[in-house]
Amino acid sequence: MPGPPPKPPGQRRRRNKSVKAEQLPASAAKTPPILPDSDALLERTREWWRTVWSSPMAAVFLEADVAALARLATLVDRVYRGESSARLLGEIRALEDRFGLSPLARRRLQWEVDRAAAVAGGGGGAGEAEERWLRVVSE
Repeated sequence: MPGPPPKPPGQRRRRNKSVKAEQLPASAAKTPPILPDSDALLERTREWWRTVWSSPMAAVFLEADVAALARLATLVDRVYRGESSARLLGEIRALEDRFGLSPLARRRLQWEVDRAAAVAGGGGGAGEAEERWLRVVSE
C-alpha cells in the first residue's frame, strides 16, 4: 500500500518558495565616503576605494559598512606595498566575500547586476557585441 495521497498545494506546510535574487543597478550613484588616513595610503589603494564605491555593490552598502571597508582598504594597501602573506590574503578574501566583491560572493549573496541597463548605458547594442565575436570563415 503506497500511503496517503499528497495534500493539496494550499495545505502543504513546506512550499519551497524560491528566493528571488536582488537586482543591483548597473552603476551606483554613491559618492565614495572619505577614506580614513588616505594620505598615508598609496594612490593605487585610493583608486581601489573609488572603484569599490562606483561598483553596483555600493548600492547596498550602508554607513555601518564603511569602517569594515576601510579596514579592507588598509589590508589591500599592505598587499600593494609588498607585505602579502597567506594570512593577509585570506583575510582580504574573507572581507571581499562579505561585501560581494567577487562573482562567487555575489552568487552566494543572491545579488545580480542589472546587465540590461549596463549594455543599454554602454552605447553599444546587442548587435555590436555579437559582431565582435562573429567572423567570416573562408571555405
